[in-house]
Amino acid sequence: YLTREVFDALKTKKTSFGSTLLDVIQSGIENLDSGVGIYAPDAEAYDVFADIFDPIIEDYHGGFKKTDKHPPK
Repeated sequence: YLTREVFDALKTKKTSFGSTLLDVIQSGIENLDSGVGIYAPDAEAYDVFADIFDPIIEDYHGGFKKTDKHPPK
């Protein structure tokens, strides 16, 4: 997921809380056997780093896209 293109697009971005791409991928770097390998350090990270989060979330949840909605209970 972290292709050169995605890396170049995100490498200088920060959330208003100061979270960077390194903060997002740090767990995966430190734990190579991690199932997912990325975590949102704050809620804003999902939007700021959407280029990496969206495809991972879609694959992890079996095709559930950002535009999809959970069904009502």
